Amino acid sequence: MQFLKNNGYAKKAALVLGLTVFFQAAGLPLMAGAFDQDRGGVSGVLDVLRENRTGLGEVEETRLAEVILGESEKYKLDPLFVLALIKTESNFYNWSKSLNGALGLMQILPFTGKALAGELNLKWKGDETLLDPYANVKMGIHYLSSLNERFNDINASLAAYNSGPTYFASKTRDGDMVAQNYVNKVLYNYKDLRERADYY
Repeated sequence: MQFLKNNGYAKKAALVLGLTVFFQAAGLPLMAGAFDQDRGGVSGVLDVLRENRTGLGEVEETRLAEVILGESEKYKLDPLFVLALIKTESNFYNWSKSLNGALGLMQILPFTGKALAGELNLKWKGDETLLDPYANVKMGIHYLSSLNERFNDINASLAAYNSGPTYFASKTRDGDMVAQNYVNKVLYNYKDLRERADYY
C-alpha cells in the first residue's frame, strides 16, 4: 500500500487501512459472493437493483442481475463489491454520463471501452455500446479484475479504476495519494451492502 504513505493524508490513510484490514481478514472482496446459489443468487442482486432507479425495465433488470452474478463468479469477485462499485459510479442509473464523458453503470470512458470491447470480443458500436448495461458490466468487471492483477491491491485497483492506471501509477511513484475519497466511498458502500445482505 505504498500509495497510502503520505503524512498529509494520515487520517484518511488510517481509515482506509482499517477498512482494508477488516476486508482482508474477512477474505473479501475477491471471493464467492454473499449471493451465492444457496443464499438467493440472482434474486439477491435483483433486490438491490430494484431498490434503485436503474432506468431499465423489469426484464432488463433481471438479465442484468444474471450478468452481474455470472461475471462476478467468472472473475471470483464478490457480487456485492461489484454492486458497491456500480453504486459509487452511477448510483445504479444505466444512462449516467459524467462530465468527462464516462458512460453507463460502471462509468467507462469511450476510448477505454473500445479497448475493453476488443479484449472481450464484444462488438463496438461507439458510445452506445457503453449504454448497453450487460456490455458495460462485462467491461467494467473485466477492467477491475485486470487492474487488481496489475496492482495486487484492491485499494490501488479502485484508485486506478477511478483515475486511470497510467495517471495513478505516475502519481504514486511521486508519493501522492490518488482518488482516496473515491476509494473510501466504494468501501463504505461495500460495507453497507454486506451488512444489509441478510435482509435480501
